[in-house]
Amino acid sequence: MNACLWCLHGSPLLFSKIGETRILASSIPEASRGRAVARQVLRLILTFAMASASSVSSFALQPSQVLGSDEAQTATAPSHSPETNGAPVEIDGRPILLVQTSIGGLSPEERAGKIQKRILNVAKRNVIRAEDIRAEDRGAWTDILAGTDVIMGITEDDAKAAGRSRAQLGAEYAEIIRRTVATYRQEHTWRAVLRGIIASVFATVGLVVSILLLFRIRRASRRRLDIWIRKTEDSHSPNSFRSRIARYFLLPLLGTGVVVVMFAVLALLQVYAVFILHSFPSTRYTSIQMNGWTVSELAGLGHAIWSYIPNLVIVIIILVVARYLVRLDNFIFAEIQEGRLTVPGFYPDWGAPTSKLVRLLILSATAVVVFPYLPGSNSPAFRGISVFLGVLLSLGSTSAISHGVAGTILTYMRSFNVGDFVRIGDAVGEVVERNLLVTRICTQKKEIVTIPNGSVLGGVVLNYSAEARKNGVIFYTTVTIGYNSPWKKVHELLINAALSTHNVLQSPRPFVLQSHLQDFYVAYELNAFTAEPQNMQNIYSDLHQNIQDQFNKAGIEINSPHYTSLRDGNRIAIPDEYIAKGYKEPGFGLRNAGGPEGFQSEPRDGVDSGVQPTPS
Repeated sequence: MNACLWCLHGSPLLFSKIGETRILASSIPEASRGRAVARQVLRLILTFAMASASSVSSFALQPSQVLGSDEAQTATAPSHSPETNGAPVEIDGRPILLVQTSIGGLSPEERAGKIQKRILNVAKRNVIRAEDIRAEDRGAWTDILAGTDVIMGITEDDAKAAGRSRAQLGAEYAEIIRRTVATYRQEHTWRAVLRGIIASVFATVGLVVSILLLFRIRRASRRRLDIWIRKTEDSHSPNSFRSRIARYFLLPLLGTGVVVVMFAVLALLQVYAVFILHSFPSTRYTSIQMNGWTVSELAGLGHAIWSYIPNLVIVIIILVVARYLVRLDNFIFAEIQEGRLTVPGFYPDWGAPTSKLVRLLILSATAVVVFPYLPGSNSPAFRGISVFLGVLLSLGSTSAISHGVAGTILTYMRSFNVGDFVRIGDAVGEVVERNLLVTRICTQKKEIVTIPNGSVLGGVVLNYSAEARKNGVIFYTTVTIGYNSPWKKVHELLINAALSTHNVLQSPRPFVLQSHLQDFYVAYELNAFTAEPQNMQNIYSDLHQNIQDQFNKAGIEINSPHYTSLRDGNRIAIPDEYIAKGYKEPGFGLRNAGGPEGFQSEPRDGVDSGVQPTPS
């Protein structure tokens, strides 16, 4: 009660802090003004908090004790607390008594409304003294009178519902109404309203000043932290302890500073609203309810946090164990991958993917074990979200799961590794990435092709790098030459062309296969070895150039003749630089085919008919 008096009449002391803050802000030097302002703001916030807390502690939970002003609250309430069932009679929003039964067809709610109007009517008329309110026994019921006016009647049913005798309940209700009327008359005066207005003005000024100071402190703190972070990064190495503190702790702290300031502003607004509502009699009980709700919620939060500490300890232990298991997993498979630890039947290139799978299993098991210890894990909302996510994953990740399983199978099939030169479907190139879902290939045209692992597993994979790392991989090309060219000479020319090509291995030596004997020509397949399959495009280009050079030097045409008529009279089909000087195109040679009517050959003008056609 004294705390409540302090809350009502202590506003000059409260807002003297604001004036003190302003005086200090103007008198303190600029260098230390920020620290002084911070201390004053903290004192101001604490003062508001004490005022708000005192408004809660000054009122009992009983409605009869919530009534009254400074002097009227000195009286003690009856020992019996009002019942919780029934219609309350409220004055200025505060329940003072309960009506639990019906009389004469009036429900408890209707009775409570009429009683409230009568009490207010009596309280507003000063002609009736509060001491004149009394209870009189009428035999079958008890009336509570204010002078000659009846305020309410109490029946045996009311007394039975309240668990008291009718006389005891009448005396108790009369005392409550008497004190309510006295309190109402004392609080609803111009002096009380003026005092509330003045307190509200000072509270508003204090709120504005406090918010401005909070934002000013935040800006000053951010500026100082920025300067300190820049100096630290400039004067220390990136891996030093101070640089890491600045990078991983202070930089996030700058980002969360806005959140802290917003919470502080919300706290100030709550204290401000409670104080303003408490300054006026009509809303005082609302402020008490608001404050009580805030305190009860904070108390519930604190109790929940305290109760969760044992589960938190268990969660921390589980996480620590999981962390060391992950580190052990990384160590063991790193040893296998680097060849320092050998397991029969387990290839070193399985180390990294197996480590990831085991780590996934450890984290999944950790999540399953930790889940029951999380706050709210047994709530229906948490379970509903879990079921929703499970259904969502089941319906939307079917293809992703199939690709993930295919990626796991490909890992242990060892079809290819990152860096291998492969052909998958129509894509030919170097494998640049292989993860659980997709495989990415960089083609010789520098195009990135992404192939789902399900398609890779269901298709054909040609790995050129697997054998290239051993004795080299064979690449081949086909040349068709006419039958009039000696096959041994063709073999020799093709092998010489292959040996003169860059990135073609000298050993094993290239070899030639006669793959087809067509109607008009022979198909020669040149096979050569290379250890650089990723340069296949350039190797083929160089090889084809060398084949042309070798055949042109030997005077052999690279063509596939189809004989439908005599070839006499056609110019030789080799480049000009390889044609001998004095060469003349042959004419068509005509001779007697078997009789005097046969045609005789006639040489062309300017053409030496003695030159024989070149074989093709």
